[in-house]
Amino acid sequence: MAGDTLRILVIEDEDTVRDLVRTVLERAGYEVLTAPDGQAGYELAQKERLDLVVSDLLTPRMHGYEVLQRLKATPSTRRLPVIVLSAKAYPADQRKALEMGAAAFLAKPFRPPALLAVVSRVLDTLRVRFWGVRGSIATPGPETVRYGGNTPCVTVERGRDLLILDAGTGLRPLGVALQAGAGGRPLDIKMLITHTHWDHIQGFPFFVPAFVPGNRLEIHGPPSLDKPLEKVLRGQMDPEYFPVSLGDMAADIHVEEVREPHFTAGAFQVHAIYVNHPGVTMAYRVTCGDTSVVYATDTEPYRRLLPGANGEDSVATEYATGRDGQLIDFVRDTDLYIADSQYTPEDYLTKRGWGHTCYPDVVDIALKANAARVALFSHDPMHDDDAIDRKLAHCRKLAEGTALEVIPAIEGEAIELIKEVIVG
Repeated sequence: MAGDTLRILVIEDEDTVRDLVRTVLERAGYEVLTAPDGQAGYELAQKERLDLVVSDLLTPRMHGYEVLQRLKATPSTRRLPVIVLSAKAYPADQRKALEMGAAAFLAKPFRPPALLAVVSRVLDTLRVRFWGVRGSIATPGPETVRYGGNTPCVTVERGRDLLILDAGTGLRPLGVALQAGAGGRPLDIKMLITHTHWDHIQGFPFFVPAFVPGNRLEIHGPPSLDKPLEKVLRGQMDPEYFPVSLGDMAADIHVEEVREPHFTAGAFQVHAIYVNHPGVTMAYRVTCGDTSVVYATDTEPYRRLLPGANGEDSVATEYATGRDGQLIDFVRDTDLYIADSQYTPEDYLTKRGWGHTCYPDVVDIALKANAARVALFSHDPMHDDDAIDRKLAHCRKLAEGTALEVIPAIEGEAIELIKEVIVG
């Protein structure tokens, strides 16, 4: 098979069904591997580089739920999409499979076109996965266990194509998962850095794929007059701070400063703008096909920062409205807006000018921009899980009666920008 042929594992104990699924998928151009039971399927998934798993529920030796649970708990396979194919299609079983991380549920018996439609849709789904969601500094501990304590790192994924957004401490578990899932093959990784404050780059020295010969890493980020991006990355690995230098990383690493507002990073089209945050900071709009994601952390609204910009001074108000309107236009009609929502209005009273957004402003921007979803991101290190619960509830209240969906960024969770598929 060609190197770019998508590989699907079918876990099914019924010979006739397994052969039918394999035949339908192979005729559609996929490479198909099969396993007659759950245990064999799970073990095969650990050895092979796969793009998709199609699994029955009532599989011998290991139930389909356990297969799904283990796949999602194992670093090498946690990103692997799974379609559950089963005659055990009670609504409760469908919900459970989706809640456990299945990308779709297809009920038996099925028609071949229905199977192909679900497979195609799952493989084409754009997924956004959160590896680190905390702003400023990592905050591990029991108070942050539900939402996560790692600093910013997000992936945008479609099939084998992956783009990394920021290199906070969440980059370390991402790197472990990527290398574990590589199956010995070289990785070609694309990464965007919004800015070089520590919480956005401090995971880079611990990024396992950067140490593996044969891997290629392409990093894009904002330029700086004082220290180019490569020098900043190299600087945090100075022997004064870290025992390994950037030069000791064995991968082929290319660092490119973003000079043009539009560029390509692998399969993704990227639009970059500068945003209002101390230092040189960018936001990115990532587009793949007809789906887009805006990643805008960290930024502070001009209307809050500039004196008199809330109507007291007409000149300041007009200027702030125009500048804030640029971000609204940037977010316009996006499928997902990942937004700096670090402060409460009360926090902001003492942190004005620190370069972050009050969460009510996030809802306002998303509504004005007609965004489909907004993910509350860059959680304040002083906010525990209960505080984030309150932030989420308040934002959802502000969005009541609109089409806007407000969701929290949760470490380890993925958002599918094509809705879950259930075919009867």
